[in-house]
Amino acid sequence: MIQLTRRERRWGMAVAVAVTVWGIYAVAIKPMRDRIELLNRILPEKQTELRALQARSAEYLASIREIEAIEDRMAQQAPDFQLLPFLESLTERQNLPVTTMQQTDAPPSRPGYSETVVEIGVEGITLSQLIGLLRAIEDSEAVTQIGSLHIRKSNQDAPRLDATIQIGSPKANSETVAAAGPVR
Repeated sequence: MIQLTRRERRWGMAVAVAVTVWGIYAVAIKPMRDRIELLNRILPEKQTELRALQARSAEYLASIREIEAIEDRMAQQAPDFQLLPFLESLTERQNLPVTTMQQTDAPPSRPGYSETVVEIGVEGITLSQLIGLLRAIEDSEAVTQIGSLHIRKSNQDAPRLDATIQIGSPKANSETVAAAGPVR
């Protein structure tokens, strides 16, 4: 066997300790530090994404509640409700000069539902009369939605307006909705 001097043994142990320390650093400590730096960099991004996802989730839940409320209102509405006669009586009560009123059936936006759209043309009304009509439509028990509103100045008088309003009313097709179950 080879005899090593004390100095050689110390150098050998120092090299062995250095190789062991470097090995532990290379295998364990450096990858952990790199991972911690990566997580410190990514964590704020993920927290921002989480807040955005939570906001979208709240919007989604709010829209589901709105849909459920509309479905409840539709269920409470009389099954023989007709949008055109309803709007005719409403404009008569508001004493508005209606020039055109025509009804069309819109293509279904969702399976199991249909929508009736009525376009009303009024001429020579004041802004307060228009707002009164819109409030009366919105406050009514009927399930209606104002699809579009076009306002222009009347050719006759400066404070008078001409307006074209599209109002829609959804209706559930009872046989399709009954077969499909409630929409959630």
